[in-house]
Amino acid sequence: MKEQSDTLVTLIHDAAGQVGPVAGIDGEMMARRAIRHERTRRGVIGGAVALAVAAVVTVGGLVATGRQTLPAGWPFGGGWHDVSGGGLLLSVPADWDAYDQGEGYPSWGTDEKDGAFDPAAVTSAVTVVPVDEGGALTEADGDVVETDVPAAASAQYLLMEEGWTGGPEGALDVELESGRTVRVLVVLPDAPESAGLFEQLVEGVRVDPDATEEDLEGQGPMLDVIEEHPADWAVQEHQGLSFAVPGDWVEDELSATREDNWPTVSMDDTDGELRLQVTTSGASPVPDEEFGYAYGLDLPPGADRAGAELDPQDGTLHAFVEVRRAGGRTYSIDVYVPEGADGDRVVSTIAGSLEFTPEADDLPAYEDLIDARALVDAAPAVPQDWVVVSDVPGIRLRVPSDWIDQAGGDGTIARYAPGDQDEGVGALIEEAGILGNGEIPVGGYRLDVPGAERATVRMTDYTAYGEAEAAAFNARAEVELPDGRFVQLTYDGPPDSGERFWQMLGTLEVGTD
Repeated sequence: MKEQSDTLVTLIHDAAGQVGPVAGIDGEMMARRAIRHERTRRGVIGGAVALAVAAVVTVGGLVATGRQTLPAGWPFGGGWHDVSGGGLLLSVPADWDAYDQGEGYPSWGTDEKDGAFDPAAVTSAVTVVPVDEGGALTEADGDVVETDVPAAASAQYLLMEEGWTGGPEGALDVELESGRTVRVLVVLPDAPESAGLFEQLVEGVRVDPDATEEDLEGQGPMLDVIEEHPADWAVQEHQGLSFAVPGDWVEDELSATREDNWPTVSMDDTDGELRLQVTTSGASPVPDEEFGYAYGLDLPPGADRAGAELDPQDGTLHAFVEVRRAGGRTYSIDVYVPEGADGDRVVSTIAGSLEFTPEADDLPAYEDLIDARALVDAAPAVPQDWVVVSDVPGIRLRVPSDWIDQAGGDGTIARYAPGDQDEGVGALIEEAGILGNGEIPVGGYRLDVPGAERATVRMTDYTAYGEAEAAAFNARAEVELPDGRFVQLTYDGPPDSGERFWQMLGTLEVGTD
């Protein structure tokens, strides 16, 4: 049954139009495979969908009711009312209200708090999401039960009788006559009346004859932008992207010391708090068909993809905006501002000011990258007491003798400096075909590594909002082996640790095993 649970997790993730969170520096080097602008996908969205995903993750198995048709009993009474969304009509209990679960999908449910609806406190909910082609439930997913939905070509569901919330949870797929599929996710509480509530909810689903194509696409919320920036703002430019910021924001000292090919620029306000970072990459590591954003964004002229994430926390709003120049570079913009109307206005104005310059069209070839051999040769000589680490067949690396082994024998190299462990290095070998391998970085370096086809180096810096001590040097080397595999080496250290990175990288030896 675990296989059924894992499969349903995937199905729910795909249906929910997965979004990618901002990948920050989290201190666990080997858990982070890429630099800050490279993001992993997230399946859990807000409200009911989050509960449904959590439910199928934690349950040992899924069970269908075994019924081929749902029992009669409509109308249910008790003030049930009709709602519509996502191309469907549904009937829900009287005390279920519409709410915004943060991703723009139609949702109705109840919560335990008085006053403003709180998606985090949802105890009963239903959410309608579109399903990508080929993502509908099949017999391979488990005990799929066919049922009748008026005006639908077909319909089927999986039901979990006891989920994460303690009550029934499940998914109903409705195939429309057009061939499109829409999924209904249901999360119910652990209550006596819940036993039949899922079936009642499913029985009340009908196809909405007035649904538009936009309804079926499941268009999420859009980020409002302000296209005219105030007169006292200044226009800045970074490697092919121009953007406006308040006039008193200046490049911070750490960023200003970087050479021109550094991929990230960081700007502060007059109080010295990080407010904005812009990072350039050669291409987005996630294909279009597998990527989504919590918030849509009107495409700037010349862009073929744009989106945003908003993460308010402890009085600070972190906004992540990504834009891609068609056929050119991808830009990640991180903005940290106080929560509230003023902060929202700053984010909207920066997002509305984005424009490409001719440099954005250029993607470098490997030969265009700066040769890093001079930086390796200029680094201090490796101390004699450094030790060779060869935990992974095919990789040899020298590190300080007092660094702590945290690899745990899992086929990775992971060594950290003693004490607070704010410096460390990690390495592993990945098979060919891993998403993102082989990308030529903008603002990166190339390096001749004996035994390798080629090697690229990319770097960035990170500072948490309001925490200047969190400034860090972060670098990643990717080494392509003759057999198509890739060595991934990552390094984290304090801002002035660049020499140590080049010193350590110069000791890297690779080979076949």
